[in-house]
Amino acid sequence: MDNPHLSRLTRTAGRGALGIVVAGSLCVGALAEVRSSTQTRSYSVGGTTAATLVSYMRSNPFHGSKGDAVANIRPTYALSIATSQTGGTCRASRVTLNIRFVMTLPQARSASAMGSSTRSAWNSFVAFARQHEQTHRSIYVQCGNAFVAKAERLTASNCASLQASIRKLLEREKAVCEGRQRAFDRSDYRRLANLSLFKMARGTSRASR
Repeated sequence: MDNPHLSRLTRTAGRGALGIVVAGSLCVGALAEVRSSTQTRSYSVGGTTAATLVSYMRSNPFHGSKGDAVANIRPTYALSIATSQTGGTCRASRVTLNIRFVMTLPQARSASAMGSSTRSAWNSFVAFARQHEQTHRSIYVQCGNAFVAKAERLTASNCASLQASIRKLLEREKAVCEGRQRAFDRSDYRRLANLSLFKMARGTSRASR
């Protein structure tokens, strides 16, 4: 719900304790590797009814990396390249991409004060937000795997040139990946608009007119 994951979607439709959650590595080949870790934070949301919860998120959104949001995932990249020169050709002996994710998810301040239908709708919304951001995370890791697979096939006449080429490749692949992320956001739009929390909030708004 940032990057601008669901920031646009929540404005249209509802109009998103610190902990280490995931740590691991995915091997692409003998010479290339993607490592990732995920830290989860909370976006505190006030309200006890669908209408007040949605109103709070409209008025006090989480300030994500690319606009207002209700949830967010931010990747930070660290690239390590080892190279070896043989004659007139330099090749990568190891390419390691570390991706550190910070995922922010909505958390209700007063869940215990909600009615059963509101609590159920809120929990469904949070589950949707979590799955949405986890899918973004998976896409980022897939993009990282594609990058390292390409990087280990590159060669150059000298290692300084190869290092520069691999780093430029990373920037290009990151841009391509953001295109995939935007496409995923568009595909998830209708699901968000039809969540019960926003339907209940819209119904309350119409009833009050």
